[in-house]
Amino acid sequence: MSPGTRASFDEELARARLAFISAGQQPLGAPRRAATPPERPAPPPPEDSEAAPAGIPPGHSGDPAGVRIFDRFSLTTRQAAAVLVLLLCGVAVTVLALGRSSASQLPIPQEPVVSPSVSSAGPSPGPSPPPPVRVHVLGAVVSPGVVTIPAGAIVQDAVLAAGGLRQDADPAELNLAAPVSDGQQVIVGTTAAPRGEVNHQPGTTLSSESGGPLNLNTATASQLEDLPGVGPVLASAILAWREEHGEFTSVAELQEVSGIGPKSFAKLEPLVTL
Repeated sequence: MSPGTRASFDEELARARLAFISAGQQPLGAPRRAATPPERPAPPPPEDSEAAPAGIPPGHSGDPAGVRIFDRFSLTTRQAAAVLVLLLCGVAVTVLALGRSSASQLPIPQEPVVSPSVSSAGPSPGPSPPPPVRVHVLGAVVSPGVVTIPAGAIVQDAVLAAGGLRQDADPAELNLAAPVSDGQQVIVGTTAAPRGEVNHQPGTTLSSESGGPLNLNTATASQLEDLPGVGPVLASAILAWREEHGEFTSVAELQEVSGIGPKSFAKLEPLVTL
């Protein structure tokens, strides 16, 4: 560039700067500064908020982080009551469910079955009464034969059970108060032969002195001679008949012996047995 041209360019540049300065603009070629944005006014603090403590920068709450979190989750009175009601309902439902499950699962205890016994039913009954006894009554009675009388009865009870005494009976030598037992034989004497007898063991006989009738199949000659109206001759005849026929099968067969008629038989019948 020539010196003249250079001077002309400088003049034009000076005029341009002067025009910018006059217009309030920065001159050309001056260093530019970053445009600073206009500051916005800070929002006014809320009316109900408390003033921040001294030493805390604006915009900082000043509360600890835990307090801010607690305030975030705090409940009103109505909300707390609703939560409490829900908790109580949950507890009640749980209790009912547990009660039903336990009632359905627990077995019902079985009561022991007690079998009735004599001891639990009350005082045990007394011993049963003894069975009745059967006695064979012969001789001077209305209905000779086997009679059934209560246990503990006496000879008189047996005689009465056989119809009582006949008119020709003579029980003077018979102990009517003696007790009788099952299977005994009672022989009632007559006025012709008053010796009454009680046979204590069936199949055996006792004389009037020992208390029983004489067994025709086992009696000896001396025992037969003790009977009224029987002497050595008649005793021998009885033994001979027994040896001939084996044994007596009934007292009535005594009438087949020679020397024993109806009157003698009537005397001997109550005193002998088989």
